[in-house]
Amino acid sequence: MLLARTMEDQEQPIHFRVMGMSFPIYKKLLIKLVLLVWIALLLLLFVSMYFFGYEMTDADLPGGTIAGILLAYLISILMK
Repeated sequence: MLLARTMEDQEQPIHFRVMGMSFPIYKKLLIKLVLLVWIALLLLLFVSMYFFGYEMTDADLPGGTIAGILLAYLISILMK
């Protein structure tokens, strides 16, 4: 059981190159983190709307989507 779990945790990253730099992507971890970050951003948006009177703009949904993906990628790199 322990061996199967450690092999599952040892996901091989997919690398992509941009301007000569190589960036690893841990697919399973990234998908989990993106969902968690999007939920956290959604909760933050609802709290700010309810308690602080924030009004959504046209940039909130696309900006939150992009920022959530980038934040989840940063967290996945820091975790590995």
